[in-house]
Amino acid sequence: MKYVITNCSMYNGQAESDLESAVNIYFVDGTISEITKEAKIQEGYTVIDGTSKYVIPGLINTHAHLFGTGKPSKSLGGGNSQKLLIGYIKTKLGQRTLHGMVRKSVRAALFSGCTTVRGVGDFFYSDIRIRDEVNAGTQIGPRLLVSGFAITTHDGHGAGTFAITGDTPQELQDQVMEVYRHHPDLIKICVTGGVMDAKVKGEPGIVRMNEQQTIAVCDKVHELGLRVASHTESQEGVKIALAGGVDTIEHGSELTDQMVADYKKRNVAFNCTLSPALPLCRLSPELTLLNDMAVFNSKVVFDNIVEGTKKALANGVLVGMGTDASCPFAMQYNMWRELCYFHSYIGTDNKQTIHIATEQNAKVLGIADQTGTLEIGKSADMLILDKNPLEDLKVLRNVSTVICQGKVYAHPVIKKNEKIEKILDTLLE
Repeated sequence: MKYVITNCSMYNGQAESDLESAVNIYFVDGTISEITKEAKIQEGYTVIDGTSKYVIPGLINTHAHLFGTGKPSKSLGGGNSQKLLIGYIKTKLGQRTLHGMVRKSVRAALFSGCTTVRGVGDFFYSDIRIRDEVNAGTQIGPRLLVSGFAITTHDGHGAGTFAITGDTPQELQDQVMEVYRHHPDLIKICVTGGVMDAKVKGEPGIVRMNEQQTIAVCDKVHELGLRVASHTESQEGVKIALAGGVDTIEHGSELTDQMVADYKKRNVAFNCTLSPALPLCRLSPELTLLNDMAVFNSKVVFDNIVEGTKKALANGVLVGMGTDASCPFAMQYNMWRELCYFHSYIGTDNKQTIHIATEQNAKVLGIADQTGTLEIGKSADMLILDKNPLEDLKVLRNVSTVICQGKVYAHPVIKKNEKIEKILDTLLE
């Protein structure tokens, strides 16, 4: 298919670029072929009128789980309700239910403006199956990079749910090979615990994988030609993850000067995720369904992510952002909120925020040669907006048209949880 978006205002996603007016963007068979300012439009193209419209690269969500809706649930905190849920998912009916939820998740992400999503831990390889269906053209969805099951120790984050476990270096390497057998795009590990599985107030990121275990996993993964993303929520955990050889640190912590130097020396990315931590520490426990310890630990995680991200940006560390979708209040269609939170709490201006959510996120995922900017030869991944997002990021809430790998989705409709949307709106500054 041959398309041209005519007479639009374009921000190409690059840090040094500004908004350009009266631009024509041509794309053929999913690839951007020309970007011109010529008044005369070439023949043979389906025209998309971009007059008074704004075009930016498609958003990239670098951290999502595809199995959930984001609606708060007691089952996320463990106990019998979680065991019953996992037991149901293991049944044939449960597998069909899970696949349906994942299918809805990727569709919602796409229609909200995410043309690439990285899944970092899902149940029973449901993410890999939906990726294959999207790639085959039998399901609608964005470009998907997915990990299958995460890997951790027997008492680690996600153990018994979205993560499989081992304790010795050899056992963990064996689990790498088990996941690899399903053809993932990356491997996800959990070096530390998190908010929901913390046992001590003030210690949400207790270390679960030591340096030797982390090195064993990373060496095996890199030998297989894949990258490693690590759930890490404490300074000690970050030190271990950096020394162990991970490629991206998810969530992160406050950074020392030495940690900054190690990030840069080892070319590791810091991946910011504000979307779950902010509402969990700011909203009433009656809404979040959290106990006092979890609320306190959510605040610890949020503060650490904010301070770590600020220092990483100020010192030239590669920084990305993602929503941690499926966590409570992190909806599959709300990447735009992550941009708004990032702008408010990290302090970036609108253009820099969009740059991080597009080109920089593509660099975090290692796919900047394919997408992330509007350039000739790159994938036709872009959003058409009615208003200027460089003036107000909230215009990303309603995307006029999503174009993903050249496929055009005009006026996409998403079924949203309006009750939760109203609650989340109270957090916007």
